[in-house]
This record gives sequence, structure tokens and C-alpha cells, in this order.
Amino acid sequence: SLVFAGFKSGPKKLKIVAVSNHSCVRVHKQALPLLESGEYEIHLLAAKHSSFAECYYTFGHWLEVGQLNNFIKLHASTTDIFWVHNEPSWFVTLIKEICPDKPVILDVHDSFLARTTKEEADIKLSNGENPVRVSAEERNNFQLADGLVFPGVSFADLVKKEFKLSQPSIVLRSHVPQRLYRYNMQEWLGGLVYEGKVQTNTEGRVSHAFKYCDYKELAKECFSQGVDFHIYGARDDKEFMDIYKDIAIIHPPYVLDVLLRQISRHDWGLVGNLHPHSEWDYAMPNKLFEYVAAGVPVVALNAKECGEYVVEKGIGISVNSLQELTERWKEHTEIRKNLLKTRRGLNMEENIGSLKSLYEQLL
Repeated sequence: SLVFAGFKSGPKKLKIVAVSNHSCVRVHKQALPLLESGEYEIHLLAAKHSSFAECYYTFGHWLEVGQLNNFIKLHASTTDIFWVHNEPSWFVTLIKEICPDKPVILDVHDSFLARTTKEEADIKLSNGENPVRVSAEERNNFQLADGLVFPGVSFADLVKKEFKLSQPSIVLRSHVPQRLYRYNMQEWLGGLVYEGKVQTNTEGRVSHAFKYCDYKELAKECFSQGVDFHIYGARDDKEFMDIYKDIAIIHPPYVLDVLLRQISRHDWGLVGNLHPHSEWDYAMPNKLFEYVAAGVPVVALNAKECGEYVVEKGIGISVNSLQELTERWKEHTEIRKNLLKTRRGLNMEENIGSLKSLYEQLL
């Protein structure tokens, strides 16, 4: 496990306070290599206790905005940079109210802009509906931040153009730290693996935006074509199980290091979905790099930027249908060989330099 950096002596480190709601794994992917470098003192404030919380100098578990307000006040005088991770994004406003002169970096994990196109939103408006696409919370806080971090190029371009953002920004994909890469793997299960969010209800005003992670149709088609579809979705509620228990193979939730060991057993790791969706045109998700860390070739199904990336790196294929995947299924053997030989260049340690440079730029 990580040696607690607070016990190390040496020159003064840059103090970073990360602020998050559910403490997404993307936070830890970046923070762990920074902590291990010995150059940074990183504290975490989050509304949810998660894996890796013990690796930070301190962990502040806030349950309501008053507690978060007080945590920020405790850190304000000694902190060099506040490092906010959305969603939500309103933490930027709270920090700027308390200490307006402290630099705040916002890591834009997600945005409603990518989940619905302007054309789709216009159709809903003309039908008397009120779609969630351009969010005032996102606009205000994205503009207020002193620096921005994005997980993908197309996504960064979309957000910066819509909200007219001109502050310093970088693209840092959701690479996995080398220390979490898998080498010892378990029994082979084969099939197609998907890990991440699964949405069951897509009819509501907000939930409709998450239609991109509704996998009912893909699961049905996999079942009809004899493809084992494995879901690691962190759900076992009745609504979810009633939909998927007979057409997919459901796995229990795991913490990240265990999850990587589990998904290493499969032939292909899925990003995308059966039908095109705006989110998949822009997304560069955590799961892609977790498949890489687990040694699993990636199939980008109607996922534009992911598809271009995995083909360029030689770590996966891009397809437009499940039928195309089944026809190319055996390619996973040769692609895996290349993935395992080249994936070290895709770890977070090899790519974290741009974030370090952004820190220095804002001081």
C-alpha cells in the first residue's frame, strides 16, 4: 500500500485540496501518482467514503454543504490550489466565496452538453418539454474556474466552445496508475465485458440524458447471437435484475484493484452501445483505460473518439454493429499481444506531466 506521505521529511510540498462529491475513481487515478512522486501534499474532501481514501494526507467526509464550507475554511490559509472534480460543479463557487484569490482547477469529468445534441434539445423544446442540456450550474462554475482539465479532446472542444471558455486547460485521459496494472490473472471466461453505469429508466427529463448507458437492446442482441455479455455494473436491485438476469451475466460490484483482476478474464472490453449517441461521440471514459490495465482488448461500438484512439494505439477495434464484432472476434488474440507490449506508455505516470505543468502555471 501507499506509504503515507505525511510522515516523509524533505522540502515543502505543494498543497492540493481535492473536492468531490462521490469521489470518482478518476480523482484517485491522478492523485496516487502525484502523492507517490513525493512532490505534493494532497488532501481529499468528499461526500462518499471510497477506496484509496487512506492514501491522502487527510480525508474529510462531508455530509452537507455546511460541513464542506467548514472544511474549506480549515484548509484555505495553507492550500496552494483547490482541485474540484465534477459532477456536480458548484464546489467552485463555494471555494471562491470563501477564498476568492486561491486558484481553483476544475476537472470536468462530465457535462450534460455531451448527453443531448442541440438538435435533440430543440425538438424537445418545440414539443413543450424542458430538456437538460445547457446547465447554468455548469456554465457558471466552468467559467469561474482558473484552470480546466478534460478527459478527452472532442469533449474539451465541445464544452469550451459552448461556454466560451478561455482560461488555461489541458486534456488528461483517465489512465490507470502503473501500480494497479494486472499481471496475474484468473480463469478465462471469454465473452464481451462492460463495466460501469447501467441506466434502466430513460423516460424522465433528466434520466433521458443517460440513454447512452441503457444496455437492454445490446444484451438482447448478444443473447440472440450467442455472445456472452458480462456486466460489472454495481447494481443488483430488482428493476435491474428483472431486465438483465436472463439475457446477460451479472457480476457483483468490486473495488478498482479487484475489478481489474475480474475483468482480465474476458476477450473484449466494451465502450459504446448498439446505437449511436452523442455521449459516445465525445466520451473518453474510465473503463477504456481500465480494460487496458487489465490486458483486455477494447471494442469501440459506435464510439467515435474512443474508436479512433484504440485503433491508433493498436489496442482495439472500432465497429458499428454487434455483427461486425462477431465477424472480427478472433482479432482479440493479436491485439492483446500488442496491448500488453505497449500499454506501459498509457499509464498515468507517463501522462501526468501536463497536470503538473497546469499547477505551476496557476501559481
